Amino acid sequence: MCGRFTSTEDKKNIKRLFPTSETSGYTDKSYNISPSNLINVIYENNNNLLIDTFIWSYSFFSKQNNITQFVINARIETINDKYLFKDSFVKRKCLIIANGYYEWKIIDNQKQPYLISIPKNELIFFGGIWREEIRDNKKTNVACIITKEANEKLSYVHNRMPLIMSHNEGLDFLDDNENKFLQNNKSIIEDDLDFYPVSKIVNNPKNNDENCLKEITL
Repeated sequence: MCGRFTSTEDKKNIKRLFPTSETSGYTDKSYNISPSNLINVIYENNNNLLIDTFIWSYSFFSKQNNITQFVINARIETINDKYLFKDSFVKRKCLIIANGYYEWKIIDNQKQPYLISIPKNELIFFGGIWREEIRDNKKTNVACIITKEANEKLSYVHNRMPLIMSHNEGLDFLDDNENKFLQNNKSIIEDDLDFYPVSKIVNNPKNNDENCLKEITL
């Protein structure tokens, strides 16, 4: 899964990469984004490319538990079958702007966080889906990150990874009306991803500064 990530890219750089886009919103740098935070996304609406901020999580009412629950990831292997995700995947894909993400590996019965990125924290995009929900009595756009089985290298840390994309792959993904990414979803930049252990300060989402990115020695 992907439960925390970083997004520190300057808005000017995003506008340079997507010169025809319009910007409705853009959040400040964040070194420790957690579920339900605002995230920067790129999506198409009425043939226009838009940059905006969405809430990271889908909500649904669980009849089994009789409560509203939240999900932040959608598995690509089943995304086209799940009622919660299928319509979004067909009609509302998006790119989530990131510079890396965190995963936790069990070492000596303790969870050790790792930062996974293209050194050093280069811009990447996560494939995502979005929809409109009613939150606090108002219409709100929300998003989920699409995940897949981790490649051999990253499986050392965790068995899942986000759907990673380059700029050009991201544009293809947004226009993928035939859902080709269901079968062929390995990015040309995927093998450039690397990882290193970081401080457990990232376990607390209140810790949100450059110290979250610093490599530690185990």
